Amino acid sequence: MYFSRVTLKINQLPYVLQHKMRNSGPYAIHQWLWQLFPNQEKRTFLFREERIGKGYQYYLLSEVAPLSNHQFFLIETKPYQPKLTTGMRLFFSLRANPVVFKNGKRSDVLMNAKYPIRKQELKIETNEIKLRQNQAAINWLIKQSETKGFSLSTTNDQQVNCAVISYVQQQFIKKSDLKPIIYSSVDYQGVLTVTDAELFLNTIYQGIGKSKGFGCGLFLIKHYQ
Repeated sequence: MYFSRVTLKINQLPYVLQHKMRNSGPYAIHQWLWQLFPNQEKRTFLFREERIGKGYQYYLLSEVAPLSNHQFFLIETKPYQPKLTTGMRLFFSLRANPVVFKNGKRSDVLMNAKYPIRKQELKIETNEIKLRQNQAAINWLIKQSETKGFSLSTTNDQQVNCAVISYVQQQFIKKSDLKPIIYSSVDYQGVLTVTDAELFLNTIYQGIGKSKGFGCGLFLIKHYQ
């Protein structure tokens, strides 16, 4: 596996591509990043977008090394093979698309937590609604961890050491004649414990949750002291 830091040379984008990025966002970026992996018929990488000032930077985890040169990207790459052991504690940052399935349809976990409140017309403070939504997001991650080789670590007072940093409802147009694509992303930060090293390594490589093609699912990890 390979881990790359890719910086978009936004000032070098032709106007038509800047326009496409504004309207198609994650879809356009996904297409451009795929250009770094020629002759790959299916996506073999995960990515995450970060803002850096007025620009954009991308973290990529891929099965093969990306191209070293591209007219629109500055590319830095190194081999990636983390040494994990059961019981190891890691600080993590994760952008994910937490969903549940209800009546055969995919539903946003956080909106699903809010729906009973809206349906019953309960008068609840905005902060309380946010707390319930954040807890629903964390519960989703706890549920995922049960089959992904890790658990969320707890603090001395037995609280889960994990926080929801942001929740964004994303929308973009793939093609002008199609309906907008809508999904949500949640940024998590916290501490996890590896419960099955081989299984969690596979989770890192494969990603977690839905919307991986739009920049979700990539675990960023480092040793936690």
